[in-house]
Amino acid sequence: MEEHRAAGVDGGSVSRPRVLIAHPYLNAAGGGNAVAAWALQALRDDCDVTLGTLGPVDRVAVNRNFGTSLRAEDFTVRIAPALWRGVVRHIPTQGALLRQCVTMRWAQDLDRAERFDVLLSTENEADFGRPGIQYVHYPWAYLPRPDVELSAVHRIPGLLAAYRMLCLRISRGSPEGLRRNLSLANSEFVAARIRHVHGMGAEIVYPPVPGGFPAVPWEERVEGIVALGRMHHVKRWEMAVEIADRVRSQGGEISLTLISNRHQADYAARMEALAAARPWFRILYDVPREQLVREVARHRYGLHTMEEEHFGIAPAELQRAGCIVFVHRSGGPMEIVGRREELMFRDAEDAAARIGRVLNDAPLAGELRRFSARQAERFSEERFCAELRRCVGRSLHSSPSPGT
Repeated sequence: MEEHRAAGVDGGSVSRPRVLIAHPYLNAAGGGNAVAAWALQALRDDCDVTLGTLGPVDRVAVNRNFGTSLRAEDFTVRIAPALWRGVVRHIPTQGALLRQCVTMRWAQDLDRAERFDVLLSTENEADFGRPGIQYVHYPWAYLPRPDVELSAVHRIPGLLAAYRMLCLRISRGSPEGLRRNLSLANSEFVAARIRHVHGMGAEIVYPPVPGGFPAVPWEERVEGIVALGRMHHVKRWEMAVEIADRVRSQGGEISLTLISNRHQADYAARMEALAAARPWFRILYDVPREQLVREVARHRYGLHTMEEEHFGIAPAELQRAGCIVFVHRSGGPMEIVGRREELMFRDAEDAAARIGRVLNDAPLAGELRRFSARQAERFSEERFCAELRRCVGRSLHSSPSPGT
């Protein structure tokens, strides 16, 4: 790839650092994709950025859903050869680890041919063959994964180990290679997992949480709960319904809105049956971003029921929208709510009691709103961009030049 030049202060030209971002697929949904999109935006002004990926990028959809303003000239897209894309396509599982390992190999090939100044993986660990930066949402080497994420295929004796060995061979990586990198973790929870797996530390760089929510006064918001996330059993949305049921049985006239997509058809059918029997519970599918921000901002309360969530873009979005957010007492969402006791629950009964208390205590609700507003500032796009630029700058100063 031809090297770009930028005007220097003396009128001459200086080279811009060349950065390779490795990310399997940059889709317009999900926290990992938000990280990749905002990484491109954070580095576009000061670096020549290349995205090593497995498929095309719909910039319009990415910009609409994540609030970025990426242009075609901001970065170069390099898609892996058809052979490797075919390997990923024909695996009979979700294949997240395989996608990452194929992307890792593609990044190695690109770097060998073009020698970048900085190598950055925005989708977990990556052995580039030399030191780089890896943004870890959840360590792919961590065993066991939470039981809720295991499928029937994973439980076939020996198959998971064989699959992981195949992925590692394809990647040309090693545990030692992963430990060469500067590791960035999306939460303290994940940083602890990194220490457990790799025996090394990680810096906490919270992901960019899409904003753009209208400022709706508390008095104009509905006395309702809103939840965000894919329609998948790991999200435990039936617990959200149980919590609302319990709050209502205690006298709280509260509604529940779930904004989701049809990820698991059978699970969606079960949730729709619950909604059909409860006029105060509704499910909104595949809502455009413009409608989503308006819908979320008109609610007073947010709810996130997943257990052991890695970080939780959804509860952080609810918080940025000005909601008082209640989360399960596990994983990264506890950090989002600042580990406030009033906002963390163990089970449906506990959650209903905590929500009921806030419903009936206006001074407490006001204090929690102010606290949540301060918390939300930690997850802004601007803060993420500044911290990522700092990490890339450190990598540039600590790495030898591409010519050596």
